[in-house]
Amino acid sequence: MKNGIIRNWMSSPVTTISPETSLLDARQIMDAKKIRALPVLIEGKMVGIVTRRGLLRTDIPALSERAWSTDLDLKGAEVSGIMTKNPITVPDSGPLPKAARVMLENKITAIPVVDANRKMVGIITTSDIFRFVQAELPELKENLVVKDYMTSRVVTLDPDDSLLEAHRVMGLERIRSMPVVDDEQLLGIVTRTDLLSNDNSRFLSRNNQEESIRVLISSVEQIMTRKVITIKPDASLIEAAKIMMEKKIHSLPVEDEKKKLAGIITESDLFRMVIQKFF
Repeated sequence: MKNGIIRNWMSSPVTTISPETSLLDARQIMDAKKIRALPVLIEGKMVGIVTRRGLLRTDIPALSERAWSTDLDLKGAEVSGIMTKNPITVPDSGPLPKAARVMLENKITAIPVVDANRKMVGIITTSDIFRFVQAELPELKENLVVKDYMTSRVVTLDPDDSLLEAHRVMGLERIRSMPVVDDEQLLGIVTRTDLLSNDNSRFLSRNNQEESIRVLISSVEQIMTRKVITIKPDASLIEAAKIMMEKKIHSLPVEDEKKKLAGIITESDLFRMVIQKFF
């Protein structure tokens, strides 16, 4: 075991941006690097962080390039206007399970790592937690399987449910993904990212209320991911972590031998296991 210390598992060096970076450039950097968070620095000092979710909430991915030249002048907008200021950090000398707990409690997917002088030296992401699980779980000599950690009460959608309903339920349940099910058979999955990426109703409502309503009442079947990656109840947590890391997803529907939905395992479930077993 790498002593379970954060500095041994963090990602470094970290891709960063300045407060003057445009929203469009930030989006393009995230897409190119396949990352979810960008710390914002001024002369080497961290002053904020921008996440993919934060960009999604500004309608950035949903808008066509044409929209960047509208009266909203989004093309010139800077990350300073949407970044989270004074972000939560963890010390590089701290235990990795503590980082997992902070991420779980605050529902964040990345957390900057600082040294004793408060200088950012790395970042811990969900992928780093997944790497930890794959490397260190075998050392426990325990057979930890999906069915013992998955959420059995799965909140699902019908294929004809609207985007508005999906938004409502995700907000109410505080969840980030919902399987789409018909007669107990898994048809697809919708994530909060899917909703925000496909829902430009907030932008449209400023210009065309009728079109905004049309977007919100469209069915989740139109935007759901149909080729769903699933896992079996008896699969190991190591396999679950490996799949999530490689496919860059944060949840796996669990199907039984009859191809019926038996549960769902998420990155939060793996975080809880790390806290329970290694803290």
